[in-house]
Amino acid sequence: MTGSPDDTSPRPPQPSSGRSATPTRRRPSAAWADLEPSFTGDDPLFAGRRGTRHSRPGQRRRRFLGYLLVALFALILGLGTGYARGYFASGDLGRRVTVVVPVGATLSSIAAQLEAKGVVKHARAFVIHAESDGYATKFMPGTYTFHQNEPYEELVALLARGVDPPTVKVSIPEGTTLKQAGGLVAAEVGTITAADYVAVARDDPPPFRLGGYKPGTTLEGMLFPATYEVIPKVKARAFVEKQLTAFSENFAKVDMTRALKVNLTPYDVVTIASMIDREALVPAERPMVAAVIWNRLRADMLLQIDATIQYALGKTKPVLTYDDLKIDSPYNTYKHPGLPPTPISNPGLAALQAAAAPADVDYLYYVARNDGTGRHYFSREYAQFLVDQEKAKANAQ
Repeated sequence: MTGSPDDTSPRPPQPSSGRSATPTRRRPSAAWADLEPSFTGDDPLFAGRRGTRHSRPGQRRRRFLGYLLVALFALILGLGTGYARGYFASGDLGRRVTVVVPVGATLSSIAAQLEAKGVVKHARAFVIHAESDGYATKFMPGTYTFHQNEPYEELVALLARGVDPPTVKVSIPEGTTLKQAGGLVAAEVGTITAADYVAVARDDPPPFRLGGYKPGTTLEGMLFPATYEVIPKVKARAFVEKQLTAFSENFAKVDMTRALKVNLTPYDVVTIASMIDREALVPAERPMVAAVIWNRLRADMLLQIDATIQYALGKTKPVLTYDDLKIDSPYNTYKHPGLPPTPISNPGLAALQAAAAPADVDYLYYVARNDGTGRHYFSREYAQFLVDQEKAKANAQ
């Protein structure tokens, strides 16, 4: 039987379903999730509204101020770097100036020097630019030559690369004696006197080894003649050691095969070479002079080398007298057979090579021609030697 809308009569009780009699209102997101499992309820518009609704005014202000500070810092940094970079963008080069960067100098102190000398316009701008490019600790000490208003790229490149220390050159010719070398060194190097050089090279030599050489004795002969480039404050011992190194490097190029076969030691070869460089003025005659010395040693003849007399006298004379030839000295090869006790000069590589491998000739005599060429007459017989002497006298007139 069906009741009308106005029917208020009691209805029979309905069977329970096990749920609450009061129905629960479900969230829209939950309802959508029932229909579409992929829906999570994170509606951006809904979430945004919810976030805005629950944000506090203080938090919003702090967040805004943080963003503003970051943007302002980036702007300042960009403007500062741009300012520093712009400081080196233009300008004509000025005069040359010298800037000394000491060991341990800071970037700021270097920049201050550069500004004081006019190399850069503003020290602080240079510091900012150099730091931004990674040069804060890369500049090398040294003495630099810059232009005023030097371009930035060239400036930092040179400071980072560094400069070689200033040097002086000392040229020692072939055949120079130990004392002569000391004078040449002292004339170019302010920290070495001739006496200093002689004291090291002759009286207190550095350790050195060579076949036939007695360690601790004079280094005459092994002070290799060359042009040396050294720092201005070099000491005598360091200079001598440099010469010994050069000698060893050059003597390694000498073929000792023939010399060893006739029982000549390396030191003997140096001694022969020292006489060659004092006697032969023309390079082509070095092997010829060497041959005369070898042949006389083989024949047990006195060497009679004028250069050994001059070494004993301690000076070079254009013409030796008979009294000179009588000097009482172990270096007098007119009186004492064999080689002198030590070399009489410091020979170059060409003389060393000639001394170890002389020309294949049988000459026993030579005499200077005196014709301005620096050459000699060579002969096998004493009679021809006398003839050559007369020719030499005629040439000198």
